[in-house]
Amino acid sequence: MRYYDVTITQQGSSTPFRQWTSYPNGINGAFNPGALNINFDMPIFSAGNEGGGVTISIEGISIQDLNQAQRFAGMQLVIKGGMGKGLPLVNPSQAGVLFAGEIQKSWGNWEGTEQTLDFVVLPGAAYTTADPGNFVLNWQAGQPLSEALQQTLSIAYPGMPVNMNISDSLVNAYNCPHFCSTFDQLGAFIQEFAHHNFDNPVLMTHQGGSINVFDGTYQPSPIQLAFTDFIGQPTWIDQAQLQIKTVLRADIALGGQVMMPQGLQNAPGIVTQSSQAMPGALKYKSTFEGIFGVIAVRHIGEFRSSDAANWCTVINCIAPADFIPTDAAAP
Repeated sequence: MRYYDVTITQQGSSTPFRQWTSYPNGINGAFNPGALNINFDMPIFSAGNEGGGVTISIEGISIQDLNQAQRFAGMQLVIKGGMGKGLPLVNPSQAGVLFAGEIQKSWGNWEGTEQTLDFVVLPGAAYTTADPGNFVLNWQAGQPLSEALQQTLSIAYPGMPVNMNISDSLVNAYNCPHFCSTFDQLGAFIQEFAHHNFDNPVLMTHQGGSINVFDGTYQPSPIQLAFTDFIGQPTWIDQAQLQIKTVLRADIALGGQVMMPQGLQNAPGIVTQSSQAMPGALKYKSTFEGIFGVIAVRHIGEFRSSDAANWCTVINCIAPADFIPTDAAAP
């Protein structure tokens, strides 16, 4: 069954201020068929690539929350999603944190019998040029960029995990201090500097409640995709770039790798055919095989929609040999 968990907490508190979920007793508990409808669109961008915030809408909200919707602005929001127990082909281990950030805008709407609460959420803390964060890069001569970035990000986002996956060879020959106001500005500076000086762009992104920093040398273990994960077949969308649509999942990150299923599939619900039974056998085989690098991720959800494409994760990929992490567009 479709799983979501939206938790809102006040700044400096770990106690949920509001929580809406389709599994009240956890993902391994019982599904709640009366859970509120939720809609979201979450493109995962790298810093400096004009990502902006994500939008989340919850329907059937209480009148108390509707009348005081503006009070949620400035609070922290974490949304988890995926598929919970209840159907034979789902994999609850793929569910997890889709997005975490600060609510920048919050408003309620009442039209006819429809009551909705809407949020615009920025990843991490909602730093802006008017309300800047403490982004001071003190990059000394001979110091690896990874050490300087780790120090900068740990100060700007205390308590937030930072996954640093860049080469230790990114060392500058001179001091390079830099100050900026937002995560996007820091990401744009680092990406451009590394590209022009090391021919190895460095990307930073907020995903799954942590900060991921990676470059073209990052080679993570590929995640094996199952044929039953697909919604339709993978397809080309651009030169040397393909798009995969899967059931909503949280375990695939920007900069990661995925492995396509191999050969003809034999799983529940699939009619076994020989490879000579053409063309019917083609629909039981992925049109692509091998390993591909993830350059863009987008989560789309409408809880009560009957269309599988409205509870999915869209992934843009390229062959690892072509992987140069630049400003790839979101799917």
